[in-house]
Amino acid sequence: MSKARILVIDDEESPRESMRFILKDRYDVTLTESGSSGLEALGKSGPFDVVLLDMKMPQMDGLEVLSKILQFAPTMPVVMVTAITEAKPAVQAMKMGAADYLNKPFDVDEIRLVVDRILKEKALEREVGRLRTELQVVSKFENIVGNGAAMQKVYGLIQRVVDTDTSILVLGETGTGKELVARALHYNSVRREGPFIPVHCAAIPSELLESELFGHEKGSFTGAWQRRIGMFEAAGGGTLFLDEIGEMPLGTQSKLLRAIQEREIRRVGGQETISINVRLVCATNRDLEQEVKKGTFREDLYYRINVVPIVIPSLRDRQEDIPQLTLHFAQRFAKELNREVPQFTPPAMDLLLSYPWPGNVRELEHAIERLLVTCDSNRIVAEDLPFVISQADAATAQIASRLAASTPNTHLGEKLEFEAGGLDLPKITEDLERRAIEEALRRTGGVITEAARALHITRRMLRYKMDKLGITSGRADDGAAEPEEADESTAATDVT
Repeated sequence: MSKARILVIDDEESPRESMRFILKDRYDVTLTESGSSGLEALGKSGPFDVVLLDMKMPQMDGLEVLSKILQFAPTMPVVMVTAITEAKPAVQAMKMGAADYLNKPFDVDEIRLVVDRILKEKALEREVGRLRTELQVVSKFENIVGNGAAMQKVYGLIQRVVDTDTSILVLGETGTGKELVARALHYNSVRREGPFIPVHCAAIPSELLESELFGHEKGSFTGAWQRRIGMFEAAGGGTLFLDEIGEMPLGTQSKLLRAIQEREIRRVGGQETISINVRLVCATNRDLEQEVKKGTFREDLYYRINVVPIVIPSLRDRQEDIPQLTLHFAQRFAKELNREVPQFTPPAMDLLLSYPWPGNVRELEHAIERLLVTCDSNRIVAEDLPFVISQADAATAQIASRLAASTPNTHLGEKLEFEAGGLDLPKITEDLERRAIEEALRRTGGVITEAARALHITRRMLRYKMDKLGITSGRADDGAAEPEEADESTAATDVT
């Protein structure tokens, strides 16, 4: 790693050499003997990480040089060095933009500490800037993956409200990406330079949520050892995101309603009212209208936060986005794991498309991460997806329902009759799966590969289901009985 570069500007040789001797082991030091030569070095060899500038020099004094340096490089840290005992010139230099000042004669440790502190602060500023830029890029709504019609409606609505201060309520099932939408609203708005503060209402104990949101004064309750600002104050000039607002206690809802109406808050245990300037975005996976009817959510608060609702569709309602999402996650995790991005075969992608994904995009994300960690192949086949096969009951039932709808004149399409007390979902699902598989085998003359193709599932999944349901009829593609396999025990015979 290269050394930090230090520029020393001093008209006296002894102080210059002292600076060089003190700093040379840690830094790359350049010495100049006047203000004009220092400015020339900046133009030819700059920028430098720190400038140590003598206050009193002939022809061009330190304050004049400081002014020119800050015009040339406004963010370059300049430390003023002076033998003057009066504080006025140093104060003037600090007002102009100097980073610090040192007094002659030099204290070796002080010089090193000041330079080291300034370099650390500069590195921290660069890191904050990098992270802010990276976060803004990641949080742009263009990076919310999905080009289907359902997501296009979401994009359009975000664009319409992004530069308003209107309260937004983001609705959707768990795992659909509600916080991602909230971040997109913030980082594409005029408030993007302000903070984005997320608060997960369900994760904070109800007795602490009020203090978390509004802050508290010292001694307001047991354990309140000092004043603490709340998230409303911390989010000043930016966006406050209240996730799972449906979990908020009624008492806290009342204070939240007042904060929204009056644009001011009062800390717990305090008397002072504090003006707030935040954009409020809330999210929930609950039906708040039903919560209002049950009396667990205030009706007036509901209308306050539900000015513009944005509904995020579930993944099963935007299946056309699954290939794009799969590629997106595969590329991301392949980069993290330092491996090639795998390709998904059509049967594997069909399996991903047929699964209902009850955990939505988050479940798909975790599934692809697990797949890339456990599978070394760069070609993903259906058999590499055990996480889908093991949870495929709902997918098969969904397929069977589609098959039943397409065959109204067969026994599979008959209306389900429920006996008294017979609403046993697992048994109903199992019966529907059995009828779908038997119908597919009947249509294909018992050829398992053809039956799997008709059901839009893999041959392995079909064999798994047949074993589970005790269906033993089926034959191989060439008409011979289906052979035994090491990992799948089946008996295959012809049926008519």
